[in-house]
Amino acid sequence: MDKRKIVKIVAKKNGMSQKDVAMIFDEIFSTMLEGLKEEGYVVLSGFGSFNVRKCAVRHRYVLSTQKVVLYPETQKVIFRVAKQFKFKGDGVVGEE
Repeated sequence: MDKRKIVKIVAKKNGMSQKDVAMIFDEIFSTMLEGLKEEGYVVLSGFGSFNVRKCAVRHRYVLSTQKVVLYPETQKVIFRVAKQFKFKGDGVVGEE
C-alpha cells in the first residue's frame, strides 16, 4: 500500500478531501522527522517506535586499488514493532 492509497481511504472514511488528508499526512511525517533529529526517537503507542542508531566507522578493502578505505560513522533509523502486533508464518501481520 502506498501513500496515495492510504490518503484516498482515510479521506473516504472521514468525509474529507484528499488534499486535506495529504497535507495532514505530510505534516505528521515531517514532525516525526523533526523529533528523530532533535530527540533521537519517536514512539507511536500501539504501532511501534522509531530510533536513531549510530553505525561505527567501517574499514573496507578495495581489491582494484588494493587500499583500505574508511567509511565514516553514519546514523540510521530503526523501527521496532509494538508488542501487540504478531508476525505470522505467512508474513501477514495480525493484531491480538
